[in-house]
Amino acid sequence: MLADSPDDRSAHIVVTVILYGAVWYIFMITTYGVKVPAGIFLPGMLVGCSIGLLYLEFMLEGLGVDIIRAGGQSYLVIGAAAMLSSYTRLTYSLAVVMMETTQAINMFLPILISIVVSHVTAMLFNKGLYDYAIRAKQIPLLREQAPIACWNVRVRDMLNKLFDGGKQDI
Repeated sequence: MLADSPDDRSAHIVVTVILYGAVWYIFMITTYGVKVPAGIFLPGMLVGCSIGLLYLEFMLEGLGVDIIRAGGQSYLVIGAAAMLSSYTRLTYSLAVVMMETTQAINMFLPILISIVVSHVTAMLFNKGLYDYAIRAKQIPLLREQAPIACWNVRVRDMLNKLFDGGKQDI
């Protein structure tokens, strides 16, 4: 499909990016659901890049912003960082990884802002993807606070019960 006018070109780009993002979103769901270590980090980055590119295209075509003023392709990296932060709940470490990816110090603040906004927004709705995975696999984790019944239990008491049924004093 060849685009004859700028409007056709813009519509073609939007349709292509939406299709690309949808296909990678399906891949992302599939790789998470099959319980095979196939990776979910890269598909999440690609879906985020698609969202960032759609936002850039909206700014260029919908709002008429100049590409130089819009910041070029930086919205792809910002979208990828926001998407990863929203479902992995990574914050500062993700910002450092994304900044190392771009090798541009001027991208650190926009990436950090997008990570914080997406993280806070996602926390309003549900837990992180890895939190659900840990619970589904029934991996034991320490709680933030011990149950009330365990507050007065001492190690000495536990060891006395363990060795000789409490007959020997340690």
